[in-house]
Amino acid sequence: MGVTQPSYKVQWLADIEIPLANKFYRMHGFRGKAKRHEDCAVVRNERGEVIGCGYLRRYESFKLLAGVAVAPEYQGRGVARLLLALLAKRFDRNTYTFPYIHLESFYLSLGFEVVEAELLPAPVAELYSIYLNQGRSISAMGYR
Repeated sequence: MGVTQPSYKVQWLADIEIPLANKFYRMHGFRGKAKRHEDCAVVRNERGEVIGCGYLRRYESFKLLAGVAVAPEYQGRGVARLLLALLAKRFDRNTYTFPYIHLESFYLSLGFEVVEAELLPAPVAELYSIYLNQGRSISAMGYR
């Protein structure tokens, strides 16, 4: 008898459902706060519980992939890859993300590339600098 694969459901949240994403972040102690009118996606388990979340924050000249998080008990099971496959439908050449350095290779596998800070567009560089000054061990990456 074979091993059954869990059935995860990946979906966009409507504006009215955004509080579900923020509840997920709070419940698991993740940084992140989705706002209404942002592209926010979740992954649900077979019981309908949110087990992964991420969103695209729109700025004037670029988009920032942020808040990508998976419940600890589901990490390493392909949940983030499912989530990002849906979010990637809205990526373009002006999409950036600031992942923790230990996740760099994962984001490289999804079509992002490392961008040196001095080569970032000014508004992206300013935001990146703010995150760095908070003591985060992150890199800047752009979608190609």
